[in-house]
Amino acid sequence: MNRKTRRGLSAVTSLAVAAAGLALGVTSAGPAQAEEAAGTAVTDATFTWGLNGYAQQGIFGPWTYKDLSGNAEQLTGSTSGGSQTEYAVEPAPATSMPVSSPQKTPNAIRFTEGTGTADPATGAATIAWDGSYTVNAYPASFNAPNEIYSDPELSIDAEGNGELTMDFTLGPGVDLNGNPTPAQSLGRIPILEFDAGSAAATSTDSYRYTPAYQGVTVDVPDAPQTTTCTTDGGATGWWGAWPEEFVTSVPASVRPHFYSTGCGGYNDLKPALPVDVNLNLVPSVTVSDTRLLPHGTQEVTVTGRNFDPSLATGTRPPFAGQKSGLYIAFGRYAEVWRPSEGAPSTSRVNPAGANGNGVAVKWAVPAASFAGSSPVQDPASATYTELRPDGSFSTTIKVDQSWLSSAGGNFGIYTYAGGGPTVAAYETYTPIAFAKATPTVAVSAGKVSYGKGATATVVVGAEGGTVTLKRGSATVGTAAVVDGRASFALGTLPAGAHSLTAAYSGTDNYLAASAGTTLTVAKATSKTTAKLTKAPTRTKAGKAKVTVSSPTTKPSGKVTVVIKKGAKVLKRVKGTLNRNGVVSVNLPKLGKKAKGAHQVVVTYAGNGNVAGSKQTLRFKVR
Repeated sequence: MNRKTRRGLSAVTSLAVAAAGLALGVTSAGPAQAEEAAGTAVTDATFTWGLNGYAQQGIFGPWTYKDLSGNAEQLTGSTSGGSQTEYAVEPAPATSMPVSSPQKTPNAIRFTEGTGTADPATGAATIAWDGSYTVNAYPASFNAPNEIYSDPELSIDAEGNGELTMDFTLGPGVDLNGNPTPAQSLGRIPILEFDAGSAAATSTDSYRYTPAYQGVTVDVPDAPQTTTCTTDGGATGWWGAWPEEFVTSVPASVRPHFYSTGCGGYNDLKPALPVDVNLNLVPSVTVSDTRLLPHGTQEVTVTGRNFDPSLATGTRPPFAGQKSGLYIAFGRYAEVWRPSEGAPSTSRVNPAGANGNGVAVKWAVPAASFAGSSPVQDPASATYTELRPDGSFSTTIKVDQSWLSSAGGNFGIYTYAGGGPTVAAYETYTPIAFAKATPTVAVSAGKVSYGKGATATVVVGAEGGTVTLKRGSATVGTAAVVDGRASFALGTLPAGAHSLTAAYSGTDNYLAASAGTTLTVAKATSKTTAKLTKAPTRTKAGKAKVTVSSPTTKPSGKVTVVIKKGAKVLKRVKGTLNRNGVVSVNLPKLGKKAKGAHQVVVTYAGNGNVAGSKQTLRFKVR
């Protein structure tokens, strides 16, 4: 059956469905789009697809996905060394997935945040996604054109007839003969087509759609399609094609990947793999934090989606006869707690009194229901939050373990129909655990030189408790954590590396923890100042006064005085600094041949805590 025949049958089916009362619309994309599905608005549908079995194996290995953008992401299967299990398909002959042992999972692309309409009862859908991905079947060295697929749109009717279109672009590259080819945009074209019966429900709001391939014909004059495959000898007998417009648009080098050019072998890997669509219509709840501290009152944000407001009608005041929404509660409930399962109200224990309604329990109600409430209710009251027309809500709930310490059951955030009705779809349970948190502990010590007092700060990601700090094996002290910090004076430390270890005591809400760092104390800087109080001559001794100073300490140790004439050392003498860092050094007479310019190089060698320094003086001997 070719594409035109299928399209005609799809139109006939669509007319029949429309006559039966299904509201259908024509999209702006024109007749290439199947009819818009009536039913529920979709705001976060996912679309997952693995191309075909050929893409999972290829001649040169699995095809390359790259340059993903928008709401597209790659699921890397074990066929490429990945671990994705979200998209799994049966091997050939159930699909075109290559057979392996153990059976591998395919590479796939998943789009999220799809919007449109869908009927979860039939799988009819008109949904669009934003984003793109690039595919190349060849190694980069071949410079084959990239195939860029963007913004998928799925349109399929209640019978399963429809198509998937994408904006298709070819990047620049070279053709089979090595000639350069420019980039070109081919616009929106059908990538996949679906025939009646293609949709199979996989859950209450998820479908798997199997694209058409078997028996589809294409006209490719330069490389005719094979249409004579049989099942003789146990062969699959498969022959067919992807949509002709797509097949004739892709580069000639990859065109044979999408239609039968022979029978068996790689040809059995060419049919498109199934498309998975999750409408994400089942009511669901997200809680901002489900691991809470065991002591004190905390606040969590609870958001919900797909809670259809039409499902709950109140049977008692204040919303009797109105859309009555649902309760959102922090509670401690029995294992069997759901009203739809006949569980009594005693199985659901929520905080009472001031900690109950408006604090640990909120009521999400459609805004329109307040006009008919009796007695009249204030939608701005802390008791209420809005259940929006699209079935979403967002509110804050306060949680404190002590409020329910005497109750039995499971702690959690629970939702269920409010105001009397029983709605199984509204009943959700998000477990909450209470446990001490592991705090972050970090020790920091600023740069310091010998002679200056060193300090250390311990930052703790918790309030309260104490920190004990050690330098090496010696305890520096213990300090309280105030505003997340504890500070310590370390005194004057010798130059070198010092190991600091902080041990946090923990509290009722936080576990004990420790951390460490290394404080490096730099040597103190020094300055050597020398003065010739009496310059030496050829026949008489001299004298020099040397002072070594430091901004942080009094230097100690030895100085060396060298008398030089040019590069030649004439005399060398040493002296020891006194406690004030001063020494007078006697300089020997220089001899009869010492006439001319001389240098006095005064060097302080430093010590374990003070860095060395030197000064050079110049004088003449006449």
